[in-house]
Amino acid sequence: MPAPDSRRCAASRGFTLLEIMIAVFILGVVLTTIYAAYTGTLRVIRDIEDESVIYKMARITLDRMTKDLVSLQRFEGKFFLHSERKAIGVSEFGSLTFWCASHLVFEQDELPGAPASITYFVKRDKEGEFSLWRSDVLEARPSVEDKTDRGVIICQNIQGFDFRFFDESGRQYDQWDTRSSSTQKDKPPAMMEIDLIMANGTDPEKPYKFTTKIFFPVRK
Repeated sequence: MPAPDSRRCAASRGFTLLEIMIAVFILGVVLTTIYAAYTGTLRVIRDIEDESVIYKMARITLDRMTKDLVSLQRFEGKFFLHSERKAIGVSEFGSLTFWCASHLVFEQDELPGAPASITYFVKRDKEGEFSLWRSDVLEARPSVEDKTDRGVIICQNIQGFDFRFFDESGRQYDQWDTRSSSTQKDKPPAMMEIDLIMANGTDPEKPYKFTTKIFFPVRK
């Protein structure tokens, strides 16, 4: 029969070094798994929030352009709409200028919906990224003055901005100019498509592309 002191020593024996190491290893695996799941969830949430911001910005931009373009106005029986492509470094973007009744009020003495020359154009900021700008100049008559030095930013992180125009027969044009002597003279297209491409910070090889169609209710 073992002595009482021997029984007490056996009962009070602590964990061995091997047992402690195994416990620490298991705890590390559990914490690593939890951390990976937590960071993965945060990354998914962040990506969803970023996508939400991009989609909202694109929707607001295209809605604003649609409202502006469908309010195209005649001046002395003629419409004014002019598109072109401009190079910014190695990139090239479309720009669009037209005269419409879609002036946005920023001053107390101005009237909403008054005639204005609207220009959409792309500029590069100090960080080298591209932004879409909207110029809104209150004018009683259309002018050919370049207004791409003023305006407000309505969309950021632009990778592409371009147009396609269609006449009443469905023929497609890359440019439209109501000042020309062609069939485009003094009249708007029957329909146009706008392409807006925005950068994808998560996967640069897969940018976000948005396209909208605008049908012009006014024809000469």
